[in-house]
Amino acid sequence: MICVVQERDLAAIGAKVELPAERRAGPAPTNDRLAELAAWWETVAGTGPPSRVEHLWLPQAPAVGAVNTEVVIRPFEAPKSVPEAIDWAITVADAAVDRGSDLLLVSLASEDGDDVGWQILAAHLLDLDPTEATGWPSADRTTDQEWIERVAAIRDGRRRVRDLRNQPERLLAELDHPALAAGTAVLLQAAARRTPALLDGPGAAACALLAHRIGRASRSWWQACDSGHRGLHDRVLTDLRLTPLTRFGLPTEDGTAARIGLSLLETALSRNNAEGVDDA
Repeated sequence: MICVVQERDLAAIGAKVELPAERRAGPAPTNDRLAELAAWWETVAGTGPPSRVEHLWLPQAPAVGAVNTEVVIRPFEAPKSVPEAIDWAITVADAAVDRGSDLLLVSLASEDGDDVGWQILAAHLLDLDPTEATGWPSADRTTDQEWIERVAAIRDGRRRVRDLRNQPERLLAELDHPALAAGTAVLLQAAARRTPALLDGPGAAACALLAHRIGRASRSWWQACDSGHRGLHDRVLTDLRLTPLTRFGLPTEDGTAARIGLSLLETALSRNNAEGVDDA
């Protein structure tokens, strides 16, 4: 059953998200990551490969990475206010599903290169102090000065939102980050519409973390493409219990990880189908 959600309230959308029916018992444990990926796809979409994919929101085109599936680029055009960004994202997710998309790729790169917003959100949700959230400069590929500035920014941001628990709209409004608001809303709405997504990078992962806090079943609809190069990103994925498809340590959300993830999904399904023919 496709669930069309009319509410513009994130908690109401989260309440609509259900586990994929076949996933209630969970797939059998395996050390074969491609087999796990194929099993996940079967629970969220079926055995056939994706026929139409929408990529939200690559900051520049064309996307990198050759894939067989039709991929439609959907540029980031969210309004500048958080409430309008939430409304816009829900509309975008609904339109993607209604157009027949059976998978979303979510890339959430900041246009100005400022990625502190997702770190404030993640540190708040994981209850990490600024130093723990940032990690050491050598491990995070930053200079000492950049590290100091990042720790201070996370500290100040955490102070602003420290009393906001179970209030996602107020939290996002206080962060004043429409991109994070849109990412959270589109992941929730897509999950409510029973449409899976691949997460490209830390911004998308932070949105998924908040979406998971709102609707716990939503995690079952996602896969993480890469571990990224920041320790905080990896901690977010660990909290979500999402094992990244690759550990290339990609530093930017330029669509590369999303396309690699889609290519791996295609490979996993192709191999799974070939093995099924051999078994027959």
